[in-house]
Amino acid sequence: MKWLARGAIVVFVVLLVAGGGAVVYLSLPYHGPPPSVQQAHDDPRVTVTTADGVHVLSPANAESTVGFVFYPGARVAPDAYYSTFTPVVTRANVTVFVPEMPLNVALLDTDSAERIRAQHPDIQTWFVGGHSLGGVAACQYADSHDVRGLVLFASYCNVDVSDESFAALTVTGSADTVLNRANYREAATRLPPDTTTREIEGMNHTQFASYRGQRGDSPASLSYDEAHRRLADLLVPWLTDHSTPVGSDAGDGRETHGERRF
Repeated sequence: MKWLARGAIVVFVVLLVAGGGAVVYLSLPYHGPPPSVQQAHDDPRVTVTTADGVHVLSPANAESTVGFVFYPGARVAPDAYYSTFTPVVTRANVTVFVPEMPLNVALLDTDSAERIRAQHPDIQTWFVGGHSLGGVAACQYADSHDVRGLVLFASYCNVDVSDESFAALTVTGSADTVLNRANYREAATRLPPDTTTREIEGMNHTQFASYRGQRGDSPASLSYDEAHRRLADLLVPWLTDHSTPVGSDAGDGRETHGERRF
């Protein structure tokens, strides 16, 4: 009996240490390099603020009625996405919200977009999206809430939204070796009919943001600046097109699951 008691204590201690180690690991996110963060703050066309754990990039000289809540990837800090979304804010007149997540895991707070929306009643049109595991969380939110569109960066849905009326944009990088390609291909059938699929040639997993050191990723043939430019070239017209009122004469940009490379 003493041996069993000691064994139980050992198991408990091991689990406690492992759990504590996991908490410490998740609590140390990848941040954007200081120059990229400062560049966003210095851009006169963009206002960068943080309040109640939500990082907001908004047009500095224009009112925006379109909001985009973006869920960061696991262990990726919101400031790593500043340089990704600065050109999107300025070119599409969209306000981007990137919430901080418990333990830097978006799946622990999939409804954070709902709180953000409630605090901004002046915004009329809402999109939701995410990078990597953040995209999985965005899918779960979109599955049970009214949104105009869903954006997935190097991600896929683990829930079936194929019967939803919102549009979807999914973007991958050809040099991304973090994304599980088999799961990504299998999940394609879970996306809505109005889905646009794109791949950026030479882009890796970390270049959807501005951090470095992602385990399992491959070197990219593009610079971060070029990767973000190409990403904005895809995202800006898609957001602009799908921000128009439903039933307007503007084209809907529909391209069902067809993949093109950029």
